[in-house]
Amino acid sequence: MMARDPDWLLVGQVVAAHGLRGWLRVRCWSDFPERFTEPGPRWLQRDTDPEPLLHPLIEGQFFPAKGLYLVRLEGIPNRTVAETWVGARLLVPASHRLPLQPEEYHYRDLIGLAVYHQGELLGQVSGILAAGQDVLEITTSDHRQVLIPFVKALVPVVDLEKGALHVQPPPGLVESFLG
Repeated sequence: MMARDPDWLLVGQVVAAHGLRGWLRVRCWSDFPERFTEPGPRWLQRDTDPEPLLHPLIEGQFFPAKGLYLVRLEGIPNRTVAETWVGARLLVPASHRLPLQPEEYHYRDLIGLAVYHQGELLGQVSGILAAGQDVLEITTSDHRQVLIPFVKALVPVVDLEKGALHVQPPPGLVESFLG
């Protein structure tokens, strides 16, 4: 995944070409399915592309058998071209952020936050696993990983302005990761 770029939101990743007419299978990284079904501007970026490239969404639909979206984008007329985009990131400008409900957060805003447990610095949010319930991946100063479900009872304080969150996991959870 590309480094956090404040100008772009990662909403999906192309995982395969689909059919002969240039459709793409896309893994969703957004809580807003309309990003994959409503026509409008979208951008693709491969690791080798210096900048995202505009490929407006023509149409899209959910593909329940695979848990993916099928999308058709301008400029991708056939399977041969579609295959060149496998692995690319599907992006929208950060200015296209959709409004959130209270106590909802964009993943990108949580990555990098300092994590405190019992008043002590535990580590930093290094990732978020979407596993039915979001799980914070926390990397400690000695590069060990701690996983904590992102629920209010376990993460009662998220302070984006201070760049920190506080966790209150059940006894033994943190220790089970740290040995």
